[in-house]
Amino acid sequence: MKILVVKTHAFGDSLLATPAVAGLIAAGDRVTVLTGPSSLPVWKRMSGIEGLVQSPAPCSAAKLLWWSLLNMQRGFDRVIHLGSSAGAFRWLGFLTGKKALSGGDRKIGFGIVRPAARDYCRIAGVQCSSLKPIFPVARSEFDAARRHTGSEPYVVLAPGGARNVRDFVPLKRWPMSRWAEVSLYLQAEGCRVFLVGGEQDKEEISSVTGINLAGRLSWGETAALVSGASLFSGNDSGPAHLAVAGDTPALVLFGPTDPDSLYEKGSIVPVCGTVSCSPCYANSVFPGCTGDEDCMISIDTERVIHALEEMLQR
Repeated sequence: MKILVVKTHAFGDSLLATPAVAGLIAAGDRVTVLTGPSSLPVWKRMSGIEGLVQSPAPCSAAKLLWWSLLNMQRGFDRVIHLGSSAGAFRWLGFLTGKKALSGGDRKIGFGIVRPAARDYCRIAGVQCSSLKPIFPVARSEFDAARRHTGSEPYVVLAPGGARNVRDFVPLKRWPMSRWAEVSLYLQAEGCRVFLVGGEQDKEEISSVTGINLAGRLSWGETAALVSGASLFSGNDSGPAHLAVAGDTPALVLFGPTDPDSLYEKGSIVPVCGTVSCSPCYANSVFPGCTGDEDCMISIDTERVIHALEEMLQR
């Protein structure tokens, strides 16, 4: 069967969708993925995908209409939209001439089961033997990471994140001053600390002591660096999902997001905000904070250090 899978946003969310797509490929389906620029690195390296189509994002309605008229996706036996947007669901009907299996369709729904990776499998109609994100890393990327790290043990911190081409969600970030305290603690324990993030994170995370590689690594090199670490800690963002993909022990901080909606139980150690309205978000676009924007601030540095201490002793 020839299938168009649509997962346009974002890098971390697309990693969660990889088990569902792998299930389709394992069933013998010919899969083309329609994606956006932020998630393109996920699908470019996934084996078994027959084709990739990149849609423009973000863009105006007029630009999207023009692109759609020039890039009609016809001839597919099935269209599967791994998302929750009702607008995207309707757009796909126009783009493909077929009704999509979509989380944006009220009859199918989204967030029916947890975590999101299992829900994507449900929407796609496949049984997934594993929900672990799939992100193959090339030997050259491991070699590039090792040139930075050498052979001695190290830990990786991702104090930034929560930024992609469509939106920036600073409410998912823990204060840099507290990450600085965590880094000093780890270094006092004899750990070498590497910091990862995007180019836009470079200056902001420079207040955290450690070897700052933000903006210097590709996603593949970041995955290689994280997979070789003794320990990872960061905000709920793309690098945290790479830690799960690489089987690296990971401590992840959550304020507005719900760890049970995004991560399989046991794959990470979550530290969550303590305010009554947290979490306020599971698997759709942030509606905007209606509280005091203090869910991440409610995470004490001592809680994080204590959790890291326990992980270092294992």
